[in-house]
Amino acid sequence: MKIEYKIFSSFYFVLLTINILLCSCGSSRIEEVPNNTPKKLLPKINIVTPNSGAIGDTVKIIGVNFGEVKGDLTIKFGDKTAEIIDFTDKQLTTKVPFLDSLGDTKLTVKAGDLESNTIVFVLKDHSRKISKVIDKQLWFVNEAYNTSGYRTILDDLGFHYFKGATTTMPREQPVPWSKNTETFAYGVGKNITDNVYIESGWNKPWIFQIAISTPGIHDTQDGSAQTKAWYRTSNNNGASFTPLKLLVVKGYTNMNPIEGVEIGRNGYNVDFTRPIVRASNGEIMVPVCLSPWDEINNKIYLPIQEGWFYQDAGVLIGKWLSDGSDLTWEFGGWLRLNHNKSTRGLSEPSIVELKTNGHFAMVCRGSNSGRPELPGHAWVSFSNDYCRTWSEPIPFIFSNGETFYVPACQSALFKSKINGKTYWIGNLQQENTKGNFPRYPLVIGEVDLDNFGVIKETVIEMDTRQPQDESEDIQLSNFQIYESNETDEIVVSLRRRKGVVSASRDSWYHIKLN
Repeated sequence: MKIEYKIFSSFYFVLLTINILLCSCGSSRIEEVPNNTPKKLLPKINIVTPNSGAIGDTVKIIGVNFGEVKGDLTIKFGDKTAEIIDFTDKQLTTKVPFLDSLGDTKLTVKAGDLESNTIVFVLKDHSRKISKVIDKQLWFVNEAYNTSGYRTILDDLGFHYFKGATTTMPREQPVPWSKNTETFAYGVGKNITDNVYIESGWNKPWIFQIAISTPGIHDTQDGSAQTKAWYRTSNNNGASFTPLKLLVVKGYTNMNPIEGVEIGRNGYNVDFTRPIVRASNGEIMVPVCLSPWDEINNKIYLPIQEGWFYQDAGVLIGKWLSDGSDLTWEFGGWLRLNHNKSTRGLSEPSIVELKTNGHFAMVCRGSNSGRPELPGHAWVSFSNDYCRTWSEPIPFIFSNGETFYVPACQSALFKSKINGKTYWIGNLQQENTKGNFPRYPLVIGEVDLDNFGVIKETVIEMDTRQPQDESEDIQLSNFQIYESNETDEIVVSLRRRKGVVSASRDSWYHIKLN
């Protein structure tokens, strides 16, 4: 009996222990707090179409669980990040980036911290597609060389940015100060560098136009002391516009419209040389430049007399009212470059939003006027807060790290609305420039938004100095950009200039983008 009792006791003890452990586990599950946050699912690639192609080709990635936040998405071809052109939770559109070698490369999608399965993409052509000049019309300063009939392509409405019935602003405007009228300089909206902005691409019939005015002749060298910026809006696709009014940043006044400016003392410029840009958050970005005031010496700031003038760069930020009847204006701050790098500071800024929302690049005109030993560059700066603040400017160069030079003249960034690529147009030189010259050749090249710079292999020449008629001071600059509404084509137009004399008609270049 004693043996049986011991066996029974031992058996009972084991059962009791198991029961306690089971109860303890059950108790733990009951006390867990339910997690109602939906678990993120791994992104999965089902199909890549096409699954082979060349650098720059458009590719669609079809699958699931890509998410709805562009900033969370990364597309990789091997170790190269690709641009996201369009996206939904189930489909991504991208372009093949520059890859180091032909053949198989692993394509993956990352949504936040979650990485997809791998699909093989086959690179068949290692050469980059480049843009092509498919037609051109040259028109010389010396009329003796204009022996053929003039052809115009700009009558093609497919290249007109603005087609509204009312585009012409008044030449004069009454003003509430001593000089009674102002003379206006403005564009009429046919090209994307005309300081006209159209919201119709986002299904809103809203438009605004900007004009600058002075009571006399506008001159940057005098500090633009009387220059003023005006604007008007339309919320019916241009059928009618509001009266022109001064552009004033929130918290400022008509005579002090933006930080650092007092009308009659110094001014700022809204140049007609680059596109107005819509940011990913819906804000409207207008690049501007300032003739800064020297508070110590009580005059326009001019650190190097031989530089002629000096400027800072920045971006005006517009926000539409909910009904499209007007905009409110903000300003982040002015960006300055030391005169020992650019004797004229930073002028004629041009901007583009990068692949990350709110991140921008700004390319500005620089100069080595008066200091020919300095390298003549365009300069690039970066913002990660929707153009409020900017990094220290650095030379704008090729994406492979090689240097090129740019004279003190206009250049422009623009992003094609058809193919989504970004391009730079300007006067590119392999050797150092001397102030404003030489202003040829005129080139266009694609911009690498990841390793920001011009992709050397894509640069093509649109025009250059013609030996039979043109000396080294010929100017192929101050261009306008007309963009097709249906195809990936543009027309670049300019008026050749030699000293103070200009050609009687525009030269133009019809370009098929890569």
